[in-house]
Amino acid sequence: MPLRLQFKKQKDGSAVLTCFRTDGSSTFTKIRPGLEIHDLAHYVVETTLGFKEAFYGLINQGFTVPDFELPREQRPTALIPENLPAESLQTEFIVNQLQIELYNSGEQQNFVPLLQQAMANRNLDFPTVLTTDKVLVMRQELSALVTKWQALPAGESISLEMEI
Repeated sequence: MPLRLQFKKQKDGSAVLTCFRTDGSSTFTKIRPGLEIHDLAHYVVETTLGFKEAFYGLINQGFTVPDFELPREQRPTALIPENLPAESLQTEFIVNQLQIELYNSGEQQNFVPLLQQAMANRNLDFPTVLTTDKVLVMRQELSALVTKWQALPAGESISLEMEI
């Protein structure tokens, strides 16, 4: 059974993200307006690169979105940055760079080198599965999801599935 994600648009512009885990359990959280794009970008990156130990993989393991939002000293030990799997940290860099493109600068021709430098500055290995072709796929998929989200009426949902 795949992990299933449901993004439900609220009348106030926020969203409710419900994650239906592979073990049959679920968790949900309300997302401030605009942050659903970050979570959609996570979906795109994690599915395109086949990551199993990034944000949604950790949610599937039993963590909740609020667990990630706690102050560092209150987080579960596994969610303290130095304990996170490399895929989780790599995903954040990729998601953030995709969002910069989406909101600010448009497509960056030097996406991969910029990402390599940013990760090297943090002593983080660059994911070998990330290629220029996969960056193009992620851009297209994220753009399509954002367009779909923006056109979605309040009260409606987008459902996505991913193999974990």
